[in-house]
Amino acid sequence: MDRFLKIAITVLFVGFLAACQQTIKSDVMRFHQLPQPNGEKIMIVPMNPNNTGSLEFANYATLVGNELGRYGYVPADGAEPDLIVELDYGVDEGQQVVRHTGSMMGAMYFGGYYGRFYHPWYMYRYPFYRPMYYGGFYDPFGYYPLGMQSRTRTYVNYNRHLKMVIKPNRNGAQNLYEGEVKSKGRNNNLHEVMPYMVQAFFTNFPGVSGSSERVSVEIPENS
Repeated sequence: MDRFLKIAITVLFVGFLAACQQTIKSDVMRFHQLPQPNGEKIMIVPMNPNNTGSLEFANYATLVGNELGRYGYVPADGAEPDLIVELDYGVDEGQQVVRHTGSMMGAMYFGGYYGRFYHPWYMYRYPFYRPMYYGGFYDPFGYYPLGMQSRTRTYVNYNRHLKMVIKPNRNGAQNLYEGEVKSKGRNNNLHEVMPYMVQAFFTNFPGVSGSSERVSVEIPENS
């Protein structure tokens, strides 16, 4: 009986770890009448004027610009742009969650990367060093015999978002694209989560206008 119990616990534990694969789930919504890209020059600017000149904004603008480049758009790089891309982003103050669970816990980490790069997509062009970030959250691992003990966890969930609007560079022009990606999680360090949100944003881009979808992006084990 003891052997059977140990096997059952092991099977349940492996299944639990598989269910808790390190992913970020995002909801992507869009409306658009975006024509097929044809080498249009774009410039990325902040929706919020307070983000003008922000290094954080320049970081996110580069992530988005690199993805748009994969679809055929090119940075204006000081020339008159054909299209203006507006970005906005944020994370709320979070909401406390109290959850009564079983005994097995896990851990999840968010990572980053580093490098020196230019921002050709951004309205300002300059190099800077982006440090490697380590962080995220950590739940201590607890293990108890099955059915012996339960646990109460209290944590904070944060709502994170990224909005993007693409429009012609002329007064009164109608928007060509309006999209937003939202995700919820325990990491409120937006710079750590943003690369995965951008990846979700451009999955199946530009997508079906008026639709929304849930996109799961796996976090690399070494990140």
